[in-house]
Amino acid sequence: MPIKPGVPAPNLAARMGAEDVREQGGVTYRELRSRSLLNKCDSPRMPFTWTVNPYRGCAMGCRYCYATYTHEFMGITTPEAFHSLVYVKTGAQPETARRLALAVKKGERIALGTATDPYQPGEAQARVTRGFLELVAQHRNVRLGIVTKGALILRDLDLLRRIHARSRLSVHVSLITPHAELARRLDPWAPPPDVRIEVMRRLVEAGLVAWLGLAPVLPAITDDEASLDLLLGRVAGAGVRHLFCNVLFLRSPTKEKFLRWLAADFPAYLEAYQRAYAERAYLRGRYRDTIDARVRSLRAKHGFLDAERDRDFEEPQQIAMF
Repeated sequence: MPIKPGVPAPNLAARMGAEDVREQGGVTYRELRSRSLLNKCDSPRMPFTWTVNPYRGCAMGCRYCYATYTHEFMGITTPEAFHSLVYVKTGAQPETARRLALAVKKGERIALGTATDPYQPGEAQARVTRGFLELVAQHRNVRLGIVTKGALILRDLDLLRRIHARSRLSVHVSLITPHAELARRLDPWAPPPDVRIEVMRRLVEAGLVAWLGLAPVLPAITDDEASLDLLLGRVAGAGVRHLFCNVLFLRSPTKEKFLRWLAADFPAYLEAYQRAYAERAYLRGRYRDTIDARVRSLRAKHGFLDAERDRDFEEPQQIAMF
């Protein structure tokens, strides 16, 4: 059924809280009563069976976030609102526990943070992610991957160590530039590069499997070899030996939102982006081959494991992460 502009999806309308839970840092938080945090992923392209997104909307503010379309299901048609109106999922524990047990029994992969960051600022008070990890820690042989930009993940090192000791866990920290000023323009409310690299260092020191999420690579903005070399060198210096990479994916309404931002911040690149993404959401061909070769060379230079040795930790697609 197509989405009606400005009208919440019927399965969500009755569960959306009308009152604001709180307002913090220019972000409004509302309740979304949910049946389960675990949702089945039917896409054959994804290397996981279940997704977990404790929030709808994300206060990190990433200019390129592919998931802004999901607010249309809430009846919200302004893509920028994805970053200023965040729904906090509540009431989901019984069904979440049931589905989690089923996923563990079947050996199915679970991805935490596919559409919104599980460690965005609101998690400090809402603790929905923490509650989910407490359920995970009760099991053995869970196959869990976490994607985040948030330094708040360090709060949960105790749980992560416990899960790692009993299950299979990897943590993917998204960072696409080593330059603090550029990162602030791209991910305005995410921690700066130095902080995210320190997060990776702390995860490695805790004995966890940490990844660099080099996604998305932004053509002409973050793809120069010198910057990628600096980034991979600094991350490798923190002890990280795994990385995944993908090039910018643009679909509506993120595409229009991103191009509006580009016109204001990088107007010289606007026409080239409009041409490149006019009829496709992914860039392939010569450009993609160039980026793949560049990252492959830098991966080897800085001692990251090659793709063959990384097979046990299957690389996710650009997810929001990104």
